[in-house]
Amino acid sequence: MDRRESSTEEIMFDERSVSVHRPTSMTRHRFQLVCFPPDGRLTVVHRTAAQALAPSTEVLTVLHAPSAAAPPCAAPSATDAEPSPALCDLIAAELTVRLDRPTVLFGQGPGAVVALEVARRLELAFLIAGIRGARLAALLVSSQPAPSGRPRAEETTINCPIGVLHGDADPRLRHDEAVDWAHHGKQRFDLHLLHGGKDYFAHRPAELVNALSDYLLMLG
Repeated sequence: MDRRESSTEEIMFDERSVSVHRPTSMTRHRFQLVCFPPDGRLTVVHRTAAQALAPSTEVLTVLHAPSAAAPPCAAPSATDAEPSPALCDLIAAELTVRLDRPTVLFGQGPGAVVALEVARRLELAFLIAGIRGARLAALLVSSQPAPSGRPRAEETTINCPIGVLHGDADPRLRHDEAVDWAHHGKQRFDLHLLHGGKDYFAHRPAELVNALSDYLLMLG
């Protein structure tokens, strides 16, 4: 019998209200993985990940209004509208009080851009608050070109590793667009090729979960 406890938290943001659901768990997790879905909606992939990565990793999923990211039917691009700063401020503030472990942010599609903006805010918040145990361990993104290629002068790079999961047959993301994510971080950069094209993470959830597990193991 599998005695692993899955722990997942779903956080709904609409810039006005926040609702949180968190199953009771006494497990002390090694990592916290915060997922940013492509259209702000929970999918079976995130529930599968929560079960498969337990008990070493707690999975939190950030849910927000679809208008905060590009429409799910749209092809991703580096020129997609930036996420609302107010939304990113709210997400970072709510996560700050919930995170107490090394944390990996995982953004898929337009959710990757939201994750990057939240990562910038969390690094500053952790530094100011001095929360024991909490730190940004990595930013992991998938199926989304890096915003604007290279950061603008007023943007700060994040001081943590960045990893990219890239479907080898995904026509929406070129290799050079995936590599451009390296410019947004000051530490190591990793590019991981997975089998599949558009929405490979939905068609091959087990392969995606294995990739997440391998990346967390690499971080130690």
